Amino acid sequence: GGVGGVSRNGAPVDDCRAEDDLRHSFLDGLRGSIARFDSSGRGVEVFLKPDMDAGRRAKPKKKKKMGGKDGKDASERSEDGPARLVYDHLHVGMRSNADATRLVEGLQGRRLDIRIAVPPSFLRAASLPPRRDVSAVVTTGALYLDHADVVLPRRNALTNRKTEERARGEPSKSECTSSTSSVVVPGLKVVTDHVSEEEERTMLAALAGPHAPWAPGQATRSGGVISRRVQHYGYVFDYETSDVLRRDAERGDADGEIGKHLCPPLPGIGPGIDAGSMSDGDVESWTGRAASDARGWEVAAGVIERTRRRDLSLVPDVDARSDPPDGPPTGGGGGEPRARMTHPHLNQLTVNEYTPGQGIGGHVDTRTAFGDGLLIITLGGGTVMEFREVVDSGGTGRRKLVHLPPRSLAVLSGDARYRFEHMIVSRMTDTVEGAIVPRRLRVSLTLRTALSRPTFDPDDDAPFSLRRSVRTQSPLGRVETCDFPPRWGQPPDGAAGVGADAAGRVSDLATPETERLHVHAVYDAIATQWHHTRGRRGVLWSGATSFLGGLEAGSVVADVGCGDGKYFAPILEGGCYVIGTDISEPLLRTAAASPGGGDDPGDGPQYGSLPPSRRPLAARPATAVADCLHLPLRSSSVDAAICIAVMHHLSTEGRRLRCLSELRRVVRRGGLVNVQAWALEQEGNERRRFHGTDVLVP
Repeated sequence: GGVGGVSRNGAPVDDCRAEDDLRHSFLDGLRGSIARFDSSGRGVEVFLKPDMDAGRRAKPKKKKKMGGKDGKDASERSEDGPARLVYDHLHVGMRSNADATRLVEGLQGRRLDIRIAVPPSFLRAASLPPRRDVSAVVTTGALYLDHADVVLPRRNALTNRKTEERARGEPSKSECTSSTSSVVVPGLKVVTDHVSEEEERTMLAALAGPHAPWAPGQATRSGGVISRRVQHYGYVFDYETSDVLRRDAERGDADGEIGKHLCPPLPGIGPGIDAGSMSDGDVESWTGRAASDARGWEVAAGVIERTRRRDLSLVPDVDARSDPPDGPPTGGGGGEPRARMTHPHLNQLTVNEYTPGQGIGGHVDTRTAFGDGLLIITLGGGTVMEFREVVDSGGTGRRKLVHLPPRSLAVLSGDARYRFEHMIVSRMTDTVEGAIVPRRLRVSLTLRTALSRPTFDPDDDAPFSLRRSVRTQSPLGRVETCDFPPRWGQPPDGAAGVGADAAGRVSDLATPETERLHVHAVYDAIATQWHHTRGRRGVLWSGATSFLGGLEAGSVVADVGCGDGKYFAPILEGGCYVIGTDISEPLLRTAAASPGGGDDPGDGPQYGSLPPSRRPLAARPATAVADCLHLPLRSSSVDAAICIAVMHHLSTEGRRLRCLSELRRVVRRGGLVNVQAWALEQEGNERRRFHGTDVLVP
């Protein structure tokens, strides 16, 4: 809308001060009308964003008659009425996401009455008698609301200019996909229903479930960190260098992250099955059986093989006016031979998780890292992807909005791969063919062909992602496994050594044999005896119980390395809830003090002080077998975490740091973490003696 006024004789109100005062009164009234959604008590911020393209009020100039060069006078007076200040968006700044969500849910689609105090300056400018305490009620139309987290503007690495998107989500109605239906991006194809609903369900359980090997925080070239969760299979794409990390000994990891390129292998068809000898029908039958049996890892392997073989020459470009060429694929009658368009060398998979409101900035995947053909499978919720022609490459800056529905396959080849940057604007909704579609959790599977190491021209000063290799690059070999669950440092099928690269370096995420033999195997063997001599006797460390006693009732606590659950009782006694994880399944089985499944947790002294209402929680605790370096918990999902007598079982500094990083990841901002390990200084009557701080305790 706009802010303006008309005097009694119908003349426009041109007093800028009067309009400014009225605008501020309107904003004050709006703040008051939505203050009930602010839980912080610190107030609500409201900003008006002027429309920079139409209806913009010009600075006061000497008046001209109507019908100048541009058909308007200097005050932007139109034929329909007085001067107006036109605004494109109204931004409301809330103090938390929770408040923003409540405001959107409370006012979406409704009308809002805003009571404003009419300022005396406006009355004077409108030739009305000045009076005090004059108010008016402004009623809005049906509101359209959206919200997102605001961030600072950043520069585009491709063009070295500030991006137009100044926030992770523009709180405004999204542009409809139909607005760019006349634009055709050569090489951009979308295949609907590339995977079935059953395949989607089983793949999500395997690739985004509790066993998913989410990568550590991904640093970017600008010094930031990727906010979304990411997995890499086959080969790691390093966001910091915009390059693929090859599995060889040429790369030195000076920052101490040795083996960070040893991501899990791709899902492979097997064991003992040669995918190359299978027909297309065999692949589909094998994938269908795996989906029926809910074997998600094998379903992913079958879908990847299907994607490699799919002839995309039969699929027209999005919104293209002509059909793909006819004719047999390899020659013969019926017209000119049609060249098949397949991607048999796909060897790298990146899994991205987008929560509603998350997106990705505009980019062109590095030319020398990956070959032609980016194939994106959408699981869960759909989204709208935007394509912009890169002006620096000779383009005109054309834009295209494309809806990627659930279970679809998007293909970027040719111009779509190299001449257009693609992005997903961070917002909560999309507008698809006139309909507003709320976003849901989306998991994307991006399949690419990682290439061998490039050789650059030393005189090439183009941005790294646009540089070309002076020699032909070849696809890297496939790295696959049929073993589930996947893990970092996992060797491909047929490879020797666990987690070691060509130089013999081992990833911190690969469990050393020392820990397997002298920690894991020992606890598995003595689990029952350990529980009876330790847990049931209530042998607890005082520092841990003191920490737990200070937590707020209702807190969710992650007990990492919980063993037999001996700290469950003090957690539950304090009115909190616990999620326990441990690498030893036999120990976790003893954590359920009532193996028969009843509500009585048993008569052990550690449960004696529990009130009856909380005893069932001890009888059937929430536990999961998990490595402390890869917790099956979402980021910021718990209020506190404890890690008691675990750190000294980790044999390297890198593994200890990774454990601390995981604890920090799963605890919400402002939460608490308590870590305790055996001390170097032992009491005089203790038989243990440590001669240094870097000691593995078996």
